[in-house]
Amino acid sequence: MLTLTGFGLGCLVSLFLVSWRDFRHLWVGKVFLVIIITSGAYLLDPLMPADWRWVTSDLQTAVPALFWALCQLVFARHPKLVSVWGAMALYSFAAPALSRPFIEAGLWPEWGVYLGWTLGQWFEYVIVLHGLSYVVRHWRNDLVEARRKARLALLLILGSAVGVAIISLNFGIYHDVTRGVVVALAALAILLCIISSREGLLKLVPQEKPAGDLQPQEPAAQAPRELQAETGNDDAHKLAEIMANGFYKKEKLTLKQLATAMGIPEYRVRRLINQTLGYRNFNDYINQLRIAEAAERLVQTPEEPVLNISLDVGYRTLSSFNRAFRDITDTTPTAYRQSRCTEKLTG
Repeated sequence: MLTLTGFGLGCLVSLFLVSWRDFRHLWVGKVFLVIIITSGAYLLDPLMPADWRWVTSDLQTAVPALFWALCQLVFARHPKLVSVWGAMALYSFAAPALSRPFIEAGLWPEWGVYLGWTLGQWFEYVIVLHGLSYVVRHWRNDLVEARRKARLALLLILGSAVGVAIISLNFGIYHDVTRGVVVALAALAILLCIISSREGLLKLVPQEKPAGDLQPQEPAAQAPRELQAETGNDDAHKLAEIMANGFYKKEKLTLKQLATAMGIPEYRVRRLINQTLGYRNFNDYINQLRIAEAAERLVQTPEEPVLNISLDVGYRTLSSFNRAFRDITDTTPTAYRQSRCTEKLTG
């Protein structure tokens, strides 16, 4: 047991040092570093003195919530940490930590034990499964092949380790050796994954916009016609043609749907959009086309309601359109229309 614990700790320390060096400036990196610390608590829990075991017990309880937060930060363009799922994640470790002294002292009735302990355990399963479902649903949107595979491998390895850990702890079906095996194998696999795909993983999240740049930006009108310059590329011609016909306006458009419509494999569409057009995320590409058309219509048809334009270019709600428009232009659709119409009148 001590040998496995030592090996696991060595892997965790190495993983912590590499992650600190490369990812500490990212929010996703900060969460990952905390996960490494809580994994160390899980590993060391059996060796802790009885009077101090509550520290490692409370820390290891936070692993499922941190894993869920990591999935959000890696795959969601707009992470929804403040949500019902976020509340469940918070409850899963806060409630057991606060109620532990009373439950261990036998001061709480059965319903108190359920609310303070059992319910939190059920929430652990729910948020881990939700985090993994987020990985499966959104990983295809990443157009950089090496990074996409590295992300998926990293999170599935971590998710599997977290799942084994919480099931073994909650059902009492583990031996202390299990901790060393789970932590050592997961830490070693993730460490190798990070080392082999370092450059791709460094781009896990978009770079922050420069501070102080408050000028509204013109949407990059990278319309479908730009692909026509690729005269020797049949795939580019197909993409240009289908987008020129407004395929990007299709609601809830996926890369798979686009590949089917073009009649070519999905990996070729991904490579075309990434290597030819320079996009790293499929949704960024589609949003760019939609917002380019919306911006043009906002100016050309100043009396047309913003809601109508948002629905016409493929957004299901006005809020999602406003969010995408602000991401690209740094301003709202209404403010953009007012500024451009004023320019036309004064020009």
